[in-house]
Amino acid sequence: MSVKRIIGILIAVALDILTFIFGITGVFISMVSGNFIAAGIVFLVMIFLMVGIPLLTKAITRDKTVEIPDKSANYVNSKVVGEDDHLSLKEIKRIVSRYQYGFYLGKIAKDIINQANLVGVKITETKEAVSNRFEVNSITWDRYMGVVDSAADTAVSNLDMMARRLSVLDEKEYASLANPFKKFGGRTDNTGRLEFYQENKQSIERGISENEEVFNKLDKLALELRKSAEDSAGSDAVINDIEEMTDQVKYYN
Repeated sequence: MSVKRIIGILIAVALDILTFIFGITGVFISMVSGNFIAAGIVFLVMIFLMVGIPLLTKAITRDKTVEIPDKSANYVNSKVVGEDDHLSLKEIKRIVSRYQYGFYLGKIAKDIINQANLVGVKITETKEAVSNRFEVNSITWDRYMGVVDSAADTAVSNLDMMARRLSVLDEKEYASLANPFKKFGGRTDNTGRLEFYQENKQSIERGISENEEVFNKLDKLALELRKSAEDSAGSDAVINDIEEMTDQVKYYN
Protein backbone atom coordinates (compact mmCIF):
# COMPACT_ATOMS: atom_id res chain seq x y z
CA MET A 1 0.00 0.00 0.00
CA SER A 2 1.44 3.36 -1.05
CA VAL A 3 1.86 6.35 1.26
CA LYS A 4 -0.65 8.24 -0.89
CA ARG A 5 -3.24 5.53 -0.28
CA ILE A 6 -2.60 5.49 3.49
CA ILE A 7 -2.96 9.28 3.72
CA GLY A 8 -6.15 9.09 1.67
CA ILE A 9 -7.64 6.50 4.02
CA LEU A 10 -6.83 8.63 7.07
CA ILE A 11 -8.41 11.70 5.45
CA ALA A 12 -11.50 9.70 4.45
CA VAL A 13 -11.92 8.36 7.99
CA ALA A 14 -11.58 11.85 9.45
CA LEU A 15 -14.12 13.28 7.01
CA ASP A 16 -16.54 10.43 7.70
CA ILE A 17 -16.31 11.06 11.44
CA LEU A 18 -17.00 14.78 10.94
CA THR A 19 -19.88 14.00 8.56
CA PHE A 20 -21.39 11.62 11.10
CA ILE A 21 -21.11 14.15 13.95
CA PHE A 22 -22.62 17.03 11.97
CA GLY A 23 -25.22 14.74 10.38
CA ILE A 24 -26.48 13.31 13.67
CA THR A 25 -26.51 16.83 15.13
CA GLY A 26 -28.57 18.07 12.18
CA VAL A 27 -31.00 15.15 12.43
CA PHE A 28 -31.42 15.70 16.18
CA ILE A 29 -32.05 19.45 15.79
CA SER A 30 -34.55 18.86 12.98
CA MET A 31 -36.48 16.25 14.99
CA VAL A 32 -36.56 18.44 18.10
CA SER A 33 -38.00 21.27 16.04
CA GLY A 34 -40.59 18.89 14.58
CA ASN A 35 -39.31 19.06 11.02
CA PHE A 36 -39.12 15.33 10.25
CA ILE A 37 -38.77 15.85 6.50
CA ALA A 38 -35.62 17.91 7.03
CA ALA A 39 -34.35 15.27 9.46
CA GLY A 40 -34.83 12.60 6.79
CA ILE A 41 -33.06 14.68 4.14
CA VAL A 42 -30.12 15.38 6.46
CA PHE A 43 -29.88 11.69 7.31
CA LEU A 44 -29.83 10.67 3.62
CA VAL A 45 -27.20 13.30 2.80
CA MET A 46 -25.09 12.05 5.71
CA ILE A 47 -25.27 8.44 4.48
CA PHE A 48 -24.47 9.53 0.92
CA LEU A 49 -21.39 11.46 2.04
CA MET A 50 -20.16 8.72 4.37
CA VAL A 51 -20.30 6.20 1.52
CA GLY A 52 -19.17 8.56 -1.23
CA ILE A 53 -16.10 10.04 0.49
CA PRO A 54 -14.24 6.69 0.87
CA LEU A 55 -15.12 5.69 -2.71
CA LEU A 56 -13.90 9.02 -4.07
CA THR A 57 -10.71 8.79 -2.00
CA LYS A 58 -10.06 5.26 -3.26
CA ALA A 59 -10.44 6.40 -6.86
CA ILE A 60 -8.16 9.42 -6.40
CA THR A 61 -5.39 7.53 -4.59
CA ARG A 62 -5.44 4.47 -6.85
CA ASP A 63 -1.95 3.44 -7.97
CA LYS A 64 -1.39 3.89 -11.67
CA THR A 65 -0.62 0.74 -13.63
CA VAL A 66 2.90 0.83 -14.99
CA GLU A 67 3.28 -0.79 -18.40
CA ILE A 68 6.57 -2.54 -19.07
CA PRO A 69 7.85 -1.58 -22.50
CA ASP A 70 9.72 -4.05 -24.70
CA LYS A 71 12.53 -1.56 -25.07
CA SER A 72 13.48 1.48 -23.05
CA ALA A 73 16.11 4.13 -22.72
CA ASN A 74 19.15 2.65 -21.06
CA TYR A 75 19.69 4.47 -17.77
CA VAL A 76 18.89 7.66 -15.98
CA ASN A 77 21.49 10.47 -16.27
CA SER A 78 24.39 8.64 -17.96
CA LYS A 79 24.73 5.53 -20.07
CA VAL A 80 26.52 2.76 -18.23
CA VAL A 81 26.64 0.01 -20.85
CA GLY A 82 25.77 -0.33 -24.49
CA GLU A 83 22.70 -2.56 -24.21
CA ASP A 84 19.40 -0.92 -25.16
CA ASP A 85 16.93 -3.63 -24.16
CA HIS A 86 16.94 -2.99 -20.41
CA LEU A 87 14.32 -1.03 -18.53
CA SER A 88 15.70 2.31 -17.38
CA LEU A 89 16.59 2.59 -13.71
CA LYS A 90 13.79 5.15 -13.36
CA GLU A 91 11.25 2.70 -14.79
CA ILE A 92 12.56 -0.11 -12.57
CA LYS A 93 12.08 2.04 -9.46
CA ARG A 94 8.59 3.09 -10.59
CA ILE A 95 7.50 -0.50 -11.02
CA VAL A 96 9.03 -1.77 -7.79
CA SER A 97 7.94 1.18 -5.61
CA ARG A 98 4.35 -0.13 -5.64
CA TYR A 99 5.45 -3.13 -3.58
CA GLN A 100 7.73 -1.56 -0.96
CA TYR A 101 5.11 -1.41 1.80
CA GLY A 102 3.90 -5.00 1.43
CA PHE A 103 4.43 -7.62 4.12
CA TYR A 104 5.53 -10.40 1.74
CA LEU A 105 7.21 -8.41 -1.04
CA GLY A 106 8.13 -5.17 0.70
CA LYS A 107 11.68 -6.08 1.75
CA ILE A 108 12.82 -7.30 -1.65
CA ALA A 109 11.20 -4.26 -3.28
CA LYS A 110 13.19 -1.93 -1.02
CA ASP A 111 16.37 -3.88 -1.75
CA ILE A 112 15.80 -3.51 -5.50
CA ILE A 113 15.20 0.24 -5.20
CA ASN A 114 18.33 0.61 -3.09
CA GLN A 115 20.39 -1.28 -5.68
CA ALA A 116 18.91 0.78 -8.51
CA ASN A 117 20.07 3.89 -6.66
CA LEU A 118 23.54 2.44 -6.05
CA VAL A 119 24.48 0.85 -9.37
CA GLY A 120 25.35 4.07 -11.19
CA VAL A 121 27.38 5.32 -8.24
CA LYS A 122 29.37 2.07 -7.97
CA ILE A 123 30.17 1.98 -11.68
CA THR A 124 31.20 5.64 -11.78
CA GLU A 125 33.47 5.30 -8.75
CA THR A 126 35.15 2.20 -10.17
CA LYS A 127 35.68 3.72 -13.62
CA GLU A 128 37.21 6.83 -12.05
CA ALA A 129 39.60 4.59 -10.11
CA VAL A 130 40.54 2.75 -13.34
CA SER A 131 41.17 6.01 -15.21
CA ASN A 132 43.25 7.40 -12.35
CA ARG A 133 45.38 4.26 -12.24
CA PHE A 134 45.97 3.47 -15.94
CA GLU A 135 46.57 5.54 -19.02
CA VAL A 136 43.31 6.12 -20.86
CA ASN A 137 42.87 3.87 -23.94
CA SER A 138 45.85 1.72 -22.96
CA ILE A 139 45.52 -2.07 -23.21
CA THR A 140 45.16 -2.45 -19.44
CA TRP A 141 42.68 0.42 -19.24
CA ASP A 142 40.56 -1.15 -22.02
CA ARG A 143 40.55 -4.53 -20.28
CA TYR A 144 39.57 -3.11 -16.90
CA MET A 145 36.88 -0.89 -18.40
CA GLY A 146 35.48 -3.85 -20.32
CA VAL A 147 35.22 -5.92 -17.14
CA VAL A 148 33.56 -3.04 -15.26
CA ASP A 149 31.06 -2.62 -18.12
CA SER A 150 30.33 -6.35 -17.97
CA ALA A 151 29.72 -6.08 -14.22
CA ALA A 152 27.42 -3.11 -14.83
CA ASP A 153 25.46 -5.04 -17.45
CA THR A 154 25.14 -7.98 -15.05
CA ALA A 155 23.82 -5.77 -12.25
CA VAL A 156 21.33 -3.92 -14.44
CA SER A 157 20.20 -7.13 -16.15
CA ASN A 158 19.44 -8.50 -12.69
CA LEU A 159 17.51 -5.33 -11.77
CA ASP A 160 15.56 -5.57 -15.02
CA MET A 161 14.78 -9.25 -14.36
CA MET A 162 13.72 -8.55 -10.78
CA ALA A 163 11.41 -5.69 -11.75
CA ARG A 164 9.73 -7.76 -14.46
CA ARG A 165 9.23 -10.75 -12.16
CA LEU A 166 7.90 -8.57 -9.35
CA SER A 167 5.47 -6.80 -11.69
CA VAL A 168 3.48 -10.02 -12.27
CA LEU A 169 3.00 -10.63 -8.54
CA ASP A 170 0.26 -9.21 -6.34
CA GLU A 171 0.74 -8.60 -2.63
CA LYS A 172 -2.91 -9.30 -1.76
CA GLU A 173 -2.99 -12.56 -3.68
CA TYR A 174 0.32 -13.64 -2.14
CA ALA A 175 -1.06 -12.94 1.34
CA SER A 176 -4.18 -14.98 0.54
CA LEU A 177 -2.19 -17.89 -0.88
CA ALA A 178 0.25 -17.94 2.02
CA ASN A 179 -2.56 -17.90 4.62
CA PRO A 180 -2.41 -21.31 6.37
CA PHE A 181 -6.16 -21.19 7.16
CA LYS A 182 -6.94 -21.31 3.43
CA LYS A 183 -5.96 -25.00 3.48
CA PHE A 184 -8.95 -25.89 5.62
CA GLY A 185 -12.68 -25.89 4.99
CA GLY A 186 -12.61 -27.51 1.55
CA ARG A 187 -11.06 -24.49 -0.15
CA THR A 188 -9.61 -24.73 -3.65
CA ASP A 189 -6.05 -26.07 -3.70
CA ASN A 190 -3.80 -23.19 -4.81
CA THR A 191 -0.52 -24.96 -4.15
CA GLY A 192 0.67 -24.47 -7.72
CA ARG A 193 -0.09 -20.78 -7.61
CA LEU A 194 1.72 -20.38 -4.29
CA GLU A 195 4.75 -22.20 -5.72
CA PHE A 196 4.71 -19.76 -8.65
CA TYR A 197 4.94 -16.86 -6.20
CA GLN A 198 7.64 -18.52 -4.12
CA GLU A 199 9.76 -19.42 -7.16
CA ASN A 200 9.62 -15.85 -8.47
CA LYS A 201 10.47 -14.47 -5.05
CA GLN A 202 13.44 -16.83 -4.77
CA SER A 203 14.68 -15.78 -8.22
CA ILE A 204 14.45 -12.13 -7.19
CA GLU A 205 16.28 -12.81 -3.93
CA ARG A 206 19.01 -14.61 -5.89
CA GLY A 207 19.36 -11.58 -8.17
CA ILE A 208 19.65 -9.30 -5.15
CA SER A 209 22.43 -11.48 -3.71
CA GLU A 210 24.27 -11.53 -7.03
CA ASN A 211 24.13 -7.74 -7.25
CA GLU A 212 25.40 -7.39 -3.70
CA GLU A 213 28.37 -9.53 -4.70
CA VAL A 214 28.93 -7.38 -7.81
CA PHE A 215 28.92 -4.20 -5.70
CA ASN A 216 31.31 -5.71 -3.16
CA LYS A 217 33.73 -6.74 -5.92
CA LEU A 218 33.61 -3.29 -7.49
CA ASP A 219 34.30 -1.68 -4.11
CA LYS A 220 37.23 -4.02 -3.60
CA LEU A 221 38.57 -3.27 -7.09
CA ALA A 222 38.35 0.49 -6.55
CA LEU A 223 40.18 0.09 -3.24
CA GLU A 224 42.98 -1.97 -4.82
CA LEU A 225 43.35 0.53 -7.66
CA ARG A 226 43.86 3.37 -5.19
CA LYS A 227 46.81 1.57 -3.61
CA SER A 228 50.40 1.90 -4.82
CA ALA A 229 50.69 1.85 -8.63
CA GLU A 230 53.79 -0.31 -8.34
CA ASP A 231 51.79 -3.33 -7.19
CA SER A 232 48.93 -4.43 -9.43
CA ALA A 233 48.65 -8.00 -8.13
CA GLY A 234 45.66 -7.14 -5.92
CA SER A 235 43.66 -5.39 -8.64
CA ASP A 236 44.52 -8.07 -11.21
CA ALA A 237 43.20 -10.74 -8.84
CA VAL A 238 39.96 -8.81 -8.28
CA ILE A 239 39.44 -8.14 -12.00
CA ASN A 240 39.87 -11.84 -12.73
CA ASP A 241 37.40 -12.60 -9.94
CA ILE A 242 34.85 -10.19 -11.42
CA GLU A 243 35.27 -11.73 -14.88
CA GLU A 244 34.67 -15.21 -13.50
CA MET A 245 31.67 -14.08 -11.44
CA THR A 246 29.92 -12.24 -14.31
CA ASP A 247 30.51 -15.19 -16.65
CA GLN A 248 28.91 -17.54 -14.12
CA VAL A 249 25.90 -15.25 -13.63
CA LYS A 250 25.34 -15.01 -17.40
CA TYR A 251 25.68 -18.78 -17.73
CA TYR A 252 23.16 -19.62 -15.00
CA ASN A 253 20.72 -16.86 -15.98
